[in-house]
Amino acid sequence: MNAGSVVTTGPAHSRTRTLAFTSLGHFMNDGMVFFIPVVADILAKSHGASAVLVTAILTVFYVASAGFGLLVGRVADSLGRRGLMIAFGLLILSLGLLGFYLSLAATAGVGSDILALAAALVAGIGSSFYHPLGGSVIQLAFSAESRGKALGVNGAFGSLGRALYPSLFFIVAALAISKANTVIIFAAFGILSAAVIAYGIGSLSRAKPAPAKASGNAGHDDATTATKDGTGDGTSGNSKGNAQTIRSMLTKSVVALTAIAFIRSMAFIGIVSWVPIYLTTQKHLGLSSQLGYTVTIMFAGGIVGQPVFGQLADRFDKRIVLALNSLGSALTILTYISFSGAGALISLIFFGFFTFSGFPLLLSLVSDYVPRRSTTTGNALVWGLGSTGGQALGPLVVGLLTFGSYSHLSTAFIIMAGLAAATVLATPLMAKTDSRVKMPLFG
Repeated sequence: MNAGSVVTTGPAHSRTRTLAFTSLGHFMNDGMVFFIPVVADILAKSHGASAVLVTAILTVFYVASAGFGLLVGRVADSLGRRGLMIAFGLLILSLGLLGFYLSLAATAGVGSDILALAAALVAGIGSSFYHPLGGSVIQLAFSAESRGKALGVNGAFGSLGRALYPSLFFIVAALAISKANTVIIFAAFGILSAAVIAYGIGSLSRAKPAPAKASGNAGHDDATTATKDGTGDGTSGNSKGNAQTIRSMLTKSVVALTAIAFIRSMAFIGIVSWVPIYLTTQKHLGLSSQLGYTVTIMFAGGIVGQPVFGQLADRFDKRIVLALNSLGSALTILTYISFSGAGALISLIFFGFFTFSGFPLLLSLVSDYVPRRSTTTGNALVWGLGSTGGQALGPLVVGLLTFGSYSHLSTAFIIMAGLAAATVLATPLMAKTDSRVKMPLFG
């Protein structure tokens, strides 16, 4: 059976419910991750945390998030219950936020610093769960014709969380008297959401899939075949031990895709992490509400971009769509640097539109290149080591390229944009994937 096999994985109401609860998980996960750099900033201002400690907090968080995902993937592909593991990951991430609250509440000193580092480790582990697991649940629950669209809708909720949480944080902070109290309030929301997701996905019915139909796609011969136990929601895996070893999954396509994800993320997230400082120092917005609105608008571009690119992934060769996405991100940041006023704002919106739309593209390609029973591990390789690993390195690289002066940020952005654009040269290294259906783009 070919990798592009079309599978009906369950009744429509089960798929809709699966998408709803995994989207809630994406919203909460990406929203709560917003708190990590914010808490580091609060520690710097209220506890006098050094730049070394702040760097250590961010490094511990991102390294744990990138590295722990592989273990999550192996466990999920071997034991199943991916939906329940999403809830468990959100619970761990919420406990990490509680640890940050304790650090903020403690008297400044060694004890507070140790608590902050421990919280960063716990939060990093918790944040490593969602993307490989949430993507895998959708990959298993939806057939080839609609998988990209479903991933795009799911990804839009992650973008929505990133866009709304900055505003929600300051609104709740004003009501909760202190920013530390706000952290614990959102940690409580995270714990509640974990319980809701555990119940919602766990209660989905199991429906037997229809026989698969071959469509001649490239990749492993069981990449999208039905699960052995016929689970309609995609949350219970195959028999224990069926998942491939990581080494056997490292085909040329998977390695190339992981490398592309790493370089894209290093370049674009490196730029994104420095955009607020660029806005303040080079665009002269200052520390004002306009700065907050501008950053929110940038993140909001992904709310529209993810469903659009998800549908494009269902209709066209995903490799080409990914290449065009990378070029779009690179060109729009160059346009942003070149313009001011309304032109710069429009360019920043389109930068967000392209940059925060990689989730459905990368994970749709994973579905073509790894066996169905190993999708979570494949996601962990491409998204965890690739995207999250690049994200951890990106801010440091941009910082080094500034040579200690904010006036060099434009040059640093141009270099990173060129690096990301160069990833299109790796497109031929990935196996071609057939467009599975011919449908109206927004039909």
